[in-house]
Amino acid sequence: MIRSTRDFWVFHAVFWLLAGMALFLYGLTYGHMQVALVRNIYNPIVGLACSYLIRAVYDGWYPAGFVGRLLLIAGLSLIAGLISALVVNPITFGLLGYKLVELPLHTLLKDGLYFVLLYILWSLLYLQLTGKPLTSAPAAAAKLGSINVTKGNRVFKLDPANISCIKASGDYVELVTGAESYLKQGTISFYEQALGPGTFFRIHRSIIVNSDKIAAISGPTKGQYWIVMQDGQELRSSRRYREVVESLLPEAP
Repeated sequence: MIRSTRDFWVFHAVFWLLAGMALFLYGLTYGHMQVALVRNIYNPIVGLACSYLIRAVYDGWYPAGFVGRLLLIAGLSLIAGLISALVVNPITFGLLGYKLVELPLHTLLKDGLYFVLLYILWSLLYLQLTGKPLTSAPAAAAKLGSINVTKGNRVFKLDPANISCIKASGDYVELVTGAESYLKQGTISFYEQALGPGTFFRIHRSIIVNSDKIAAISGPTKGQYWIVMQDGQELRSSRRYREVVESLLPEAP
C-alpha cells in the first residue's frame, strides 16, 4: 500500500524502470540499438512526469461512480499517451535518419496505443495501492458499527470509538481499550480499511491507533515517534509511517 511520499516514489520509480526495460526490448525489434536506447531513456522520463501530473488529478478529484472513474482513467491515459508519442517518436525517427517535416501525423503517433496502455496500467496500480479501486467496495466501516468480541464465555458488542489501538497478533488482532483487550481473528489490513481513514491511523506495520485517544507524541528519534495513549500505553511508530504520525501532531499555539 502507498501511505507516504516515500512509498509513492518507490512505486513510481520501479514502475517506470520496468516500463523502460520493456520498451528497450521492444525498441530492439527495430534492429537499431539507438532506437531501443531512446525508448528506454526518454519514454520513462516523459512517463515519470506525465503520471505525476495524473496523480495530482486523482488525489484532487476522483469520481464516485464506476463509469466516471473509467472515463477519467481512459481520458487521462489517452492524453498522456499522445504526449509521450509526440515527444519520443520524433527523436526516434530522427535517429533513423527521417526528416520529421516529411512524416505524416499517424507516423509520429506510432505505438501511441502502447503508451496509453502503460498509463492505464500505472493508474490502476496506483489507485489500487492508495485504496481507490476502480469499483467501489461496500463500506466496511458500516459493518463495524460495533464489533462482537468475547471475554471468557461472554460475548460483548465493542464500540470502535472505545478502541485505543489495534495490534497484529499472528492470525489475530488485539483490540485494546483503556481497561481491556480482546483477541479477534482477522488482519491488521482489514481493520485499517474498515475503520479508517479519519480516526484510525496505521503507525506501524502491526499497529493502528485511534487518534482521538492520543495523549502525546514525542520524537522523532531516527525517524520514529513515541505515541502515548490516554490509557498510558506507549507505542512506537516505524520510519515508514513517519509522515502519517506527523499529520497527527497538534498545531502549535
